[in-house]
Amino acid sequence: MGKRIIILPVLVILLLLFAVPATAQVYNTQVEAKIILKPNSEFIDVSGTAYNKTEIDQSLRFVLSIIRHDPKTDLRNKKDQKGRLVLSRGDIKNLVKTYTSKPGDERVIILLLVYDEKDRLLGKDRVVLNDTEGDQKIILNKKPNPDSDIDEAFATSDGIELKGLVLEETKTRLGRDFYSKFATDYRNKEIMGPKVVTIIESLALANNTQIAVKVGEDIVMEFFVRPQTEYMDSMEEEALNRVIRYFKNLKESKNVVKSY
Repeated sequence: MGKRIIILPVLVILLLLFAVPATAQVYNTQVEAKIILKPNSEFIDVSGTAYNKTEIDQSLRFVLSIIRHDPKTDLRNKKDQKGRLVLSRGDIKNLVKTYTSKPGDERVIILLLVYDEKDRLLGKDRVVLNDTEGDQKIILNKKPNPDSDIDEAFATSDGIELKGLVLEETKTRLGRDFYSKFATDYRNKEIMGPKVVTIIESLALANNTQIAVKVGEDIVMEFFVRPQTEYMDSMEEEALNRVIRYFKNLKESKNVVKSY
């Protein structure tokens, strides 16, 4: 009987000690991020706010991401709005205001991430429109790594893993054809990269356009668009190879860090 009296308090203490890490990475406790949606006739007004709950001024940066996924064409489009601010103690501020068209059959993810001056993730909010289980894997209780970049934080936020994601920001038919071929080959090779790949087409000199292949925040390839099919096919093949090498180098560098 005496042994039980001694053991039980020890077990309680151990349980309390092991319970601490589970609540160590709780977001929105120091700075709370909030997404506000206001639908109108054709669009949805999107705004993001931050609330400084601490007793000190906070130097912050934020990213508001809107991702649209059309299940019929499997096309994805991601737009980011970024900014910085100093938020006084106890203050609430509007960070950004934008809009997005009302979704038909599209699945739309709206994500707001707020970081401190040391790039630690303090606040986050996520809203999903037309939420269905598609080709994205549901991972329960998975939290972003505060030391990761924007795309890695997005890819693992609130239980949705978006590995192998290719997004489109094109302007012309040639740009869309390039994206379509690249995205198809990317999926067929089952690359499943841990960062978002974005195909960005922008205006260049003399009304020409230029395509940039971006992995996360890094541009791995840029080239001018030409109407020749053989040329565009060769650019697509080179871009795919560079993305594969990027993820291979990323994996090797992480393995080197772990070995130390």
